[in-house]
Amino acid sequence: SRIPTGFQSERIFHVPAVTIGGHSTTPLKQPPDADLVLLNTAQSAELAVRDLYNEELSVRAFSDVQKSVLELFRDHHTAYAQALNGLLGKLASNERNESLFASYTRRGRSTEESLLTLQSLENILVATHTSIVGSLENLDGANLVASILMGEARHAAVFSSAPTMDITAALNDVAGSLVTSNSVGG
Repeated sequence: SRIPTGFQSERIFHVPAVTIGGHSTTPLKQPPDADLVLLNTAQSAELAVRDLYNEELSVRAFSDVQKSVLELFRDHHTAYAQALNGLLGKLASNERNESLFASYTRRGRSTEESLLTLQSLENILVATHTSIVGSLENLDGANLVASILMGEARHAAVFSSAPTMDITAALNDVAGSLVTSNSVGG
């Protein structure tokens, strides 16, 4: 059907808030203070992993296919950090997690070890974002982190096709979160 000629694009539709279990489903304008730490943690982890991909790409001889995939994943992490920056605005730290970066930066690895390390990092991000998404009050923040989480899980699964890797390792559920239960209110 056609849009009537008199339709005004500036018309605002009001969607009432729904309360479920004491929580409103209406998105908040800005993340509450409790969410800022968690969202900045997610962003700093994304920046650290992006930089680790950059490092691996600069010091390893990957096949053309591997290099293309790793460059794509690196670009995803950049986009995830930028999306979190967009949500946080001036409250974004825009700093990588130095502890995570330092723990995984090693130049003496083989290509296979490098791929396993990157897969491990993806699993850490899955665990971290899973911890975060369940603790966020802001619906916009929870939606964003949940969408990032799905990408991280897919990244981990892709590594299962690399040499010496299998799907069991790709779906490793023992990876630890960078967020502790104390920092998410539990």
